[in-house]
Amino acid sequence: MSDTSSLSPPHDTASETLASLRAEIDALDDRLHDLLMERALIIERVARDGGKTGVPIRPGREAAMLRRLLARHRGALPPQTILRIWRELFSGALMIEGGLTIAVADGGQAELPAVAREHFGPLTALRRHRTPSQALADLTNGAAHAAVLPLPSDEDDDQAAWWVGLMHGGVPRLAIVAKLPFWARRTEGVPQAGAYVVASLAPDPSGADRSLIGIEIAPDMSTARIAGQLTSAGFDVGSILPRRAAKQEVGYALADVEGLVARDDPRLSAIAGFMATPVILGSYAVPFGATGPTR
Repeated sequence: MSDTSSLSPPHDTASETLASLRAEIDALDDRLHDLLMERALIIERVARDGGKTGVPIRPGREAAMLRRLLARHRGALPPQTILRIWRELFSGALMIEGGLTIAVADGGQAELPAVAREHFGPLTALRRHRTPSQALADLTNGAAHAAVLPLPSDEDDDQAAWWVGLMHGGVPRLAIVAKLPFWARRTEGVPQAGAYVVASLAPDPSGADRSLIGIEIAPDMSTARIAGQLTSAGFDVGSILPRRAAKQEVGYALADVEGLVARDDPRLSAIAGFMATPVILGSYAVPFGATGPTR
């Protein structure tokens, strides 16, 4: 009798192992999808029960959620992937709750819209404007929920220095509520521009926040003296952006300080040496991976 075992096809252990692993991945995908659908049902209940009123974004809570997830994250999956997944979940949740419209002052450039898209998701409606004043007008007339505006610079002209206008209030009262991008350590191929998000919303705490103070100063007041006054009042000052215009009696400064500072913080009215009581312009969650305050 001849031995026919040698005529059988070889046992392909590697192929079977790969097929088994792919089956595990498929099963995990189904479980993840089930959880996503369950999450969406809870968001529907929140929307039905009136969980959010006014401007629907909560930048501080979102940042706190992301930090909690990143703190428990383990393994080879890049942290940036976690950030991107959950930012998409936040965007999808807002669509369930009625959608979001963002005004972007892009100055005719593509960088700021790209940063807004990265943060708020591709499903979010964007209204592009050339100037910050046009974007802010969308907030006052109800055409947008929030505005994405360029970071202030010491080279800004009067129109570009949008933060000075926030100092003088108005209806609705606008505030800086977030800083973009939340993923601070940028790599090649992603938008590099920075921005602030402004909305008719009181900033919510994230657990690691910084605040922005607008100050009226004498035109010849030095940055060191501004910092000294704030430090003496008990603020931990990170950076100061002065704005001095020739032949004007009043200058301005934008100070970045540690913590979420309330508009009625008693330290503000106790400061002497400025031309008016400093004004809290808003607060933002410190971006993930940031090593210090930046404008």
